[in-house]
Amino acid sequence: MESNLYSKIAEHVRDQIRHGLFDAGDKLPSVRTLAKQQQVSIATVNSAYTLLESRGLIESRPKSGYYVLRTTEDKLKQPTQIRSLPKPRPANISQLIMQVQRDAAARNGLTMSSAIPNLDFPIVGLMKKTFTRIARQRGYLGNGYDSPEGLPAFRQQIARRAIDAGVYVSPDEIITTAGCQNAMALCLQVLTKPGDIVAVESPAYYGLLQLIQAYGLRAMEIPSNPQTGMSLEALKLALHEWPVKAVMTVGTFSNPMGTLMPDEHKRELVALLERHDVALVEDDIYGELQFGEVRPKAIKAYDTGGRVLLCSSLSKTVDPQLRLGWVMPGRYLDQITHQKFVNSIASPTLPQLVMTEILSMGAFDKHLRLARETYRQRFERLTELVNEHFPPETRMSKPQGGLVAWLELPKIVDATALYHKAHDHGILFAPGEMFSVSGHYRNCLRLSYAQGWSREREQAIALLGHWVSELARSPSHSAA
Repeated sequence: MESNLYSKIAEHVRDQIRHGLFDAGDKLPSVRTLAKQQQVSIATVNSAYTLLESRGLIESRPKSGYYVLRTTEDKLKQPTQIRSLPKPRPANISQLIMQVQRDAAARNGLTMSSAIPNLDFPIVGLMKKTFTRIARQRGYLGNGYDSPEGLPAFRQQIARRAIDAGVYVSPDEIITTAGCQNAMALCLQVLTKPGDIVAVESPAYYGLLQLIQAYGLRAMEIPSNPQTGMSLEALKLALHEWPVKAVMTVGTFSNPMGTLMPDEHKRELVALLERHDVALVEDDIYGELQFGEVRPKAIKAYDTGGRVLLCSSLSKTVDPQLRLGWVMPGRYLDQITHQKFVNSIASPTLPQLVMTEILSMGAFDKHLRLARETYRQRFERLTELVNEHFPPETRMSKPQGGLVAWLELPKIVDATALYHKAHDHGILFAPGEMFSVSGHYRNCLRLSYAQGWSREREQAIALLGHWVSELARSPSHSAA
């Protein structure tokens, strides 16, 4: 696994190369010297240098040592922000979304289209063992249906974790759900009726757009800045001109851009919604996957009026198969509780029992430290590969956490046609038009970097870059 000690040494040396401490042609510290500096074994340093050599960053010269083969400079600019005025539109992109979802679920080929976590972490094995032990030890898992709110012990663990996000709620103010998507669906059922307008950031997570379509609502796309998130100026205009019933956003490591909305913007967003008395559905599913040391605050941390309904789950931090999420609905607690009862009565008890134990014993925090560093490394490797293989006009977001990155290709490239071509070669990604109901982002795509880099995956990125370069050079060339 990339988080092994030798990998950390390799990343340390690579960072030194990236920051100019060593230029192309420079000799690196000897194996023995670096082992002494880092207080590791010679075998560990040898493994680190071998990893860097396999990535084409350094080379071994017989009887001389290791030398920098090339320097890695990130030349990629941030994606551009759309400039169209917000206007309500029906959401009708189901066919492409379902095709991409089915392709990813079939696991045929190299899948980079799904924002799912790496499932090789030790916590997955611990979870399986805990499932087995609890199922065997308990003569029963409960007395029939659980309460609609969910297992009290599990909700207590979630309330404790919310403190790191600046959110202070009691367990009684949390309702368990069948994942984050289910939580957001409950929120929309309570907040809206068919024909209402819902404001979403653009590009938006396609799951939100599907919910809007399913409930007969209209989506109003608010342009999103790749560095600061949803444009508050555009949202102000939309709230002034249109009867917006709810706003939906991913303020922390948005999907698909990976944007982290600054704290001041989160505070201003809440104040704006208070002035207009509009509710906000916050998708905080990536909130604990920051690359840095400090977990960013949730938008709900600035909510004093109960208008922010925070939704999240364990689908991105542990495993989507758990189907274990929650909502902190603020002033809408009673309505959401009743809506959940109408939809599903209660949540399964066993997954809640398992994750309550894992969350309470500290294993989850240990897992998060491992996952954050692993995903940081894997995103940096994606950055290197895109810099190396894609045409210079390519732009890419620079997430500070999460599992996905957003690529903006030369305007002439049709990413949906490219998807079909790549699919035929066993390569899967998410084409940009899935993330809009307005026809935007046809030249964009989303890539997940959560899975480990192998030679095959790196070759897939190189091949995608080659095809994009061909299309960019030849206006008459077709991706099909």
